[in-house]
Order: sequence, then C-alpha cells, then structure tokens
Amino acid sequence: MTEVPGDRTTGVAGPIFLFVAGVSMFGVMDGIGKLLTGDFPLPQLVWARYAFAVPVILATTAAAGWLSLLRCERPLLQVGRGLLPLLASATVLLGLRLMSLADATAISFAAPLFVVILSVPLLRERVGAAAWVGVAVGFLGVLIVARPGAGSIAWAALLPLATAFLFGLYQVLTRLASRGDPAATTLTWTILTGFVLTTPLLPLGWANGSLAGWLLLILSGLLFGTGQLLLIRAFVAAPAAILTPFSYTQIVAAVLFGMLVLGELPDPWTLAGIALIVLAGLYVLRRVRGGR
Repeated sequence: MTEVPGDRTTGVAGPIFLFVAGVSMFGVMDGIGKLLTGDFPLPQLVWARYAFAVPVILATTAAAGWLSLLRCERPLLQVGRGLLPLLASATVLLGLRLMSLADATAISFAAPLFVVILSVPLLRERVGAAAWVGVAVGFLGVLIVARPGAGSIAWAALLPLATAFLFGLYQVLTRLASRGDPAATTLTWTILTGFVLTTPLLPLGWANGSLAGWLLLILSGLLFGTGQLLLIRAFVAAPAAILTPFSYTQIVAAVLFGMLVLGELPDPWTLAGIALIVLAGLYVLRRVRGGR
C-alpha cells in the first residue's frame, strides 16, 4: 500500500474525504435496500447493486482501456475479495428485513474489530494486549445493541455481525490487492465478480416492480459502484490506520436516513451500544497505529 511520507496525518485530507463520502453512500444504499425489501426478492436486490454499478466502471475509464482492467497480478485474490461484498450484501439485506437500519448498521460496525483479528494471520501484523481489550469492549457494544434474549433482534443480529466479519476481511484483502493492482482494476473485479455470480440467480426471484422502485434500484447500484471506487482510491492514497476510524461516519448517514425516510428512532440501548462500538473501534485503531 502506498504510504504517506513524513507526518502520517498530513496530506490525507483528500483520501479522508473520499473515504467518508464512500461509507456515507453505503449507509444510504442500505437504507434504500431496507425500503425495497418488500418490493423485490433478495437475489434481484443484490444483482441490481452490481448491474447498475457497471456504468461507474465504464464512466471512469476510457473505452480503449476497458479490457486492460481485467489484467491483474493475483486473479484469485481479486475473485475472493470480490466475493465478499456479494456475501455482505446478502447478509445485510436479510438483516434489514428483521431489524431497524440503525441496529443493523451499529452491529456491522464490529468490522474494524475483525480487521484487527484478521490482520494477525493474514497480514502478519502484531497486535498488542490493549488492542485485544478494545476488541472485547467492542463486542460488548454489539451485545448491548443485540440484547440477547430481548426478542427477535437477538438471533437476527447474527446477520449484520456476519456482514461485519465479511467487511473486515474485505478491508484486509483490499490492503493486499492494492499492493499490486490499481484502484480501477480492483473495482472492476469487485463489480464483475458479483455481477457474474448473481445473474444466474435471477430466475429464483424476480419482480417487475414500479418505476419508482426501479429508479431506487438504479440509484443503489450507482451508490454501490461509486462508494466502492472511493474507498479503494482512499486505501491506495493513505494508510488504512488513518482512514478506518472514519468508517463510523456511515452510521450518521444510516441513522439520518432511518429517521427521515423510514421513521425509525434509535432507542437509548441502541445509542449506548453504538457509542461503545465506536469508542472501542477508535481505541483499537489508535493502539494499532501506535504499535501498542
């Protein structure tokens, strides 16, 4: 990954802006997904994210270079990495059928904690005892939001928790992929992998829907493709330890969308759990960045 010379906190305002914009788009996209879960079957919702993200690839690369986007150093890594957002889309959409947008988003913010766990075997990074304490506190926040035994949210929380694991693994593999391939190539493999794998699933579930529904499907795909591109470019341009704490800005977009569009108001337990997850994640990332 490209490192920022000198002070690691200087010269990264641009990448931070790209990262915040990207995760905010994911928050809105998930809100649209919850809005459409009653109108379209799951295979169609996931497929639309990829199908309508293809124009993002075409619009950001000259036509003469489209085929060159498929050339990469480690195709198996790119395919495996491209599979993760597909699985994460399925788990988050299933979770949104059963939970509020704020609850599902909060639990999915265990992703930075999974990054710490997975960075040990996959990136050979050392993680100190203090970081593991942060991981434990973060999962306590997840339990507060899920509240095991408090109703249907308890078992449904496993779905956004799976999303968190998949997104954490996605970030780790993004670090690996960015060492050898440009952002446009990684984006292309991400989108095409999902598009190729979801298209054969369409006969399992299809709804004609309304014009408004299809416009929202198209918007979700454009947000997905643009958000992926912004995140990939941000990871290439700045250290992940600086960027990842800003992933929590996604919950602002999710909560605002839930309040303004879905009429969902987070309860005090959810707000407390969100705060604990955010603080634990920031603590972990600070410790990892400081090498402690």
